[in-house]
Amino acid sequence: MASLNTLRTKYGIVLSIVIAVVLLAFILGDQLSYRGGSQEIVDETVMKVNGYEVKQSEYFPVHDMYSQFQQLNEDAVADRTASNIIYKQFLAPALEAAGIAVSQAEIDNYAQTFGEMTATQLRQYGWPDDQILPVVQNQWAMESIDVAQNLSMQKFAEILSKGIYTNSLEVKDQLRSENLTFDGRYVAVPYTTIANDAIEISEEEIQAYYEANRTKNNAYGSRLLRYVRFDIEASEEDKARIEEEIMALDAKVKATTDAEAMKSAVRTAGGKVGTYKSFASLDSEVAEAFEAGQSYGPENVDNVWKANYLIADIQAPATFDFEVAEFSNMAEAEKVAEELKANGGDFTKLSTAVDAVADSRQLINMTETQAKNFIGCSEGDIFAFSNNGVPSVAKIIKLGDKERFVLTADVEKAIAPGEKTIRAITREADSFEANIGDNIESFQAAADAAGRTIAMTNVNRNSYNPNYGMGRMAGNIPNSRHMAVWAYGAEVGESKRFSIDGSIYVVMVASVDNDEYAVRNDAQIRQALLRDKKYAQLVEGLNMESAIEGAESGTFEGVKFSNRTLSDGKGDATLVAAIASTTETGVEQTVKGVNAAYVFVVDAINGEVDESAIEEQRTPLTTQRERTLLQSGAGMLASKADIEDLRAEGSM
Repeated sequence: MASLNTLRTKYGIVLSIVIAVVLLAFILGDQLSYRGGSQEIVDETVMKVNGYEVKQSEYFPVHDMYSQFQQLNEDAVADRTASNIIYKQFLAPALEAAGIAVSQAEIDNYAQTFGEMTATQLRQYGWPDDQILPVVQNQWAMESIDVAQNLSMQKFAEILSKGIYTNSLEVKDQLRSENLTFDGRYVAVPYTTIANDAIEISEEEIQAYYEANRTKNNAYGSRLLRYVRFDIEASEEDKARIEEEIMALDAKVKATTDAEAMKSAVRTAGGKVGTYKSFASLDSEVAEAFEAGQSYGPENVDNVWKANYLIADIQAPATFDFEVAEFSNMAEAEKVAEELKANGGDFTKLSTAVDAVADSRQLINMTETQAKNFIGCSEGDIFAFSNNGVPSVAKIIKLGDKERFVLTADVEKAIAPGEKTIRAITREADSFEANIGDNIESFQAAADAAGRTIAMTNVNRNSYNPNYGMGRMAGNIPNSRHMAVWAYGAEVGESKRFSIDGSIYVVMVASVDNDEYAVRNDAQIRQALLRDKKYAQLVEGLNMESAIEGAESGTFEGVKFSNRTLSDGKGDATLVAAIASTTETGVEQTVKGVNAAYVFVVDAINGEVDESAIEEQRTPLTTQRERTLLQSGAGMLASKADIEDLRAEGSM
């Protein structure tokens, strides 16, 4: 196995290459995308950070860097881009002014540690050495973009965490919640024992309740949107065409017994021939088909045509431990292999010294070409082979237990709309959009004429947070961040078109609510007042011995602070919290619950708080709080910036 020192050497080169590529992407992206020539290019503002206007020429090169990583969806790319720019324009200068900076040496040390840790983790998961370096390169390419930001924010959070102090009372309270349980008795009187119409609630009381509690329900404005969605889905013609293609492939594969011809046909149809798979890992229906000597499918599973064809079925070792040496050409490797066989397989006795290292491979992680060199080997076998294009010599040291493996050619073809279908639906959306006008009445008329149904969604503060510039989604429409961002800057009658997840949305703002607080909800307020008034009536005569009509009595055992109900599922969180906060036994206490009024007595408090453990437990609790602060520190600082998100107006 390649040593960590070898990895460091290679990794240093990789780091230099990655940095050079990133810098080149910035330069070329700027020059090629925004070079005006004879045509005047409008470099629009997409964000404002504390008054600084972030132009497209600055935004999109950063956006393009994140876009190259497939593991980031569209929302994640937009978030990371905004975060990167906010850091450069606001956070970095603020941190530097506070004496917090990251040196190049710190970045280099982090890069080395990152490479070593990632490589170690991959080895633990059984990755072969020849595949580790490319994965490390790919992960560092994304990590390196934000490394300075992450390190500086970590320093900031660590400084904040120094101010955290946990006193002994807090620790004692924590230990009490974790260790004590409570036994006792209770009486519950449901609020339904008093009829609603027996309680009078005036308009003045409703308004007074709203005024007293409205600050708990900030609205921050909202936009009611009406939209028509055009789903770009496969037509019956598309479905028939795709089924015909799959059946033609199936006939072609089954008409030949030549493995290479089968693989070629599958690959031509967009399928793949991967690595050997453990037979035990196959889906049951595929395994059953192979056991019967047949292929699986073609089957339409959730609008995806699937077929699996058996290329090879073997018994082979699951793992291979071996020594390996690399050479500049295959002729040299073959010569060394013969000399190695002659001297009994001792690399140290070769006429020319070579650097041989220990390696280990799993069959399921080998390419088909690599596997051919190892399948059928015995311990002690020596052979020359191409190790990912590098001429090498291997000596088998140890073989794992034999298992059943299969090599398959697999096809998965989604039933997707063809170009003709896409053009037809796009034209329909174009025609609708041209007729919607600038008010909700004309929008409705256009929908009626097109035979389309109008849907509705609402954009509020939960959908879009202007302080962070991080929109999420409009109502319940997934991946609709741009719709949410646009809606917050739009007025009644404005419309816009969005393409989201294979559908076209034509949207109009139907109404705008700029109220600072949520509107008065009379039904909700009335319910709260009914509970308060009923509790006030019930609590007057409520005790453990009272015989109030509808009262229910019971006992409880082992109640803990973390419970949501009593052990029998009765009661609610307010009752549990009151019970678990009790410090004396034998005392009657009343509680205003969600659905009932309660009175209870704790008869026994079980367990105890070990006073000697308070100092010992202070550190874990403080550490937990520090970790929470480390996670929230960046957001705390970023919230101080004045950010305007104008991205929905561009071509994102």
